[in-house]
Amino acid sequence: MVLVERIAMTTDFSEHKMMAWLSPAYPIGSYSFSHGLEQAIESKIVSDKESLFDWLSQILAFGSGRNDAIFLANAYRSSKENLLYIAELAEAFSGTKERHLETVQQGVAFAKVTSSVYGIAIPPVPLPIAVGYASRIENIDLKKLLPLYLHAFIANLISVAVRFIPIGQTDGQIILCRLFGNIEDISKQTIDLNLDDLGNSCFLNDIGSMRHEIMKTRIYRS
Repeated sequence: MVLVERIAMTTDFSEHKMMAWLSPAYPIGSYSFSHGLEQAIESKIVSDKESLFDWLSQILAFGSGRNDAIFLANAYRSSKENLLYIAELAEAFSGTKERHLETVQQGVAFAKVTSSVYGIAIPPVPLPIAVGYASRIENIDLKKLLPLYLHAFIANLISVAVRFIPIGQTDGQIILCRLFGNIEDISKQTIDLNLDDLGNSCFLNDIGSMRHEIMKTRIYRS
C-alpha cells in the first residue's frame, strides 16, 4: 500500500499577489524612473560596480529606501481615516519635484490597476502607501512583503545602471545579491517604527534629483 502525504495548499494566493504587484510587468511605469541615478551616472559619481553598490546601500540605510519601508508599514497598520495623513506626509518627504512625481504617479497607477483587478478600493496615494494599504486588505504578511518591496525598488535601479554605466547583467545580479542582507536588515529595523522615525541624510542623491530636472538629454523621468 502506498501512503500519499497530504500537502497543505494555501488558497489566498498571497505569494502570487506579491510577485504580481512587485514585478516590473505590473503596469505602474516603474521602468521610466531612475530615482536620480541617471544624473549620478552622468556626473560620474556612480561609474562602476562598487560605486553603484555604495550608492544603493546608502539609499537603503539613510534615504528613501528606509523611509518608504516605514511608510509602507504604517500604511499597513493604518485605519482608512488616517491613511490620507500618512499619504500627505509621504508627499512632503519627496524632496524634489521628480521624486514627488515618481512616488505619486506610481502610486496612483498601482491603486487604479489593483482596484480594477482585485475589486478592492485603494485611494490614489504615493506608492508605498498604496502597496501597504492594499496588502492589509488582502491579508498579505507584512514580514514577507517589506523586504520584497525593497528588493523590487533596488532591482529597478540596478536595471538602470546595467544599461547606462554600463555594467553587465551578471554584475548587476551580483550587486543585488550582495544587497540581500542590507534589504533584510532594513526591513527588520523599520517594520515596527512609526512616523516619528522618518529621516533622510542622502543629500547627494537629493541634489542629483534636482539636477536631473535640467539635464539636456535624459531618458528617465527622475
